[in-house]
Amino acid sequence: MDNRIKHALYLSGWSYAAGDKSTLRKSAEKILINEYQRHMKGQIFCPECSANLFRSPEDKDYASNGRSAYFAHSRGVETDCGLRTKRAEGKKYLTEEEAKKAIQDEELVIVEGFIKQKPVSPTKEKSEYDATQIEEQDGPVSRVPIGRHRGETFSLPSKFKTIRGVCNKFDENMNRYFFMPNGKHAIQLQDLLKNVENVTDEDDLPKIYYGRIVSSHNAGKTPKNIRMTRLSFKSRDFADFYLKIPDELQREKGIDDNAIGRVVLIYGIVTTSGAGLCIEDVGWGEFALLPIQYESLLY
Repeated sequence: MDNRIKHALYLSGWSYAAGDKSTLRKSAEKILINEYQRHMKGQIFCPECSANLFRSPEDKDYASNGRSAYFAHSRGVETDCGLRTKRAEGKKYLTEEEAKKAIQDEELVIVEGFIKQKPVSPTKEKSEYDATQIEEQDGPVSRVPIGRHRGETFSLPSKFKTIRGVCNKFDENMNRYFFMPNGKHAIQLQDLLKNVENVTDEDDLPKIYYGRIVSSHNAGKTPKNIRMTRLSFKSRDFADFYLKIPDELQREKGIDDNAIGRVVLIYGIVTTSGAGLCIEDVGWGEFALLPIQYESLLY
């Protein structure tokens, strides 16, 4: 994830100086680097700060130094944007009202936690999990330390979310700031995501991990048994990396013997498992397959 700007917003006739940002976000077309065309020059904008972007190089896949083409902010316009450079301490807000507006504008998400148990269906019949089921629930008003002054906290509405909800509109969520449970800063999602391939040891602090499935099988004979889902992993110290939760729970989210090649996101802790590492004891809302169209944003 070398290039922080994963897509640009293209809207002909819109102006950063005079245009309404909400109009840009609602009406613009999302453009990946390989989808850029010359007629878009001067009319592509940053998905976070809305300032003008340009593609470098404009009409080639690689620059002369071998670097892949990328989007960058146009010179001459200074903005406080986390996509220009990674913020070491996340994003701070000047006032509580500014932070509340960021929540209303869907730029900031206060995560109280991820849903552990599957929500009860309003009908008596069990239904398969699908995108129409609840992905988040209102949480309590929380005191969070995201003020610009040292030690300053704001009282802000929070959400109980699911990883599936994070995966929905993943391209937009990548640029949003998330304040995670027990967090110290509001951090862009793309900086919260941890590639399983880069894990080097156990970690008892829960994080959002992602990995590509290389195999998956039920280790027993019933849906209650553990499904062993192996993720792509290279390490000198550990043999492998598995997601280990019941077969029926993984199947409900689309992970079965045929899920090879798909990317899964998991919120949890990393522990040892024999000669390898694993994530286990994951709740219903703490893992999900990433829709295929978003995989290029991570790989």
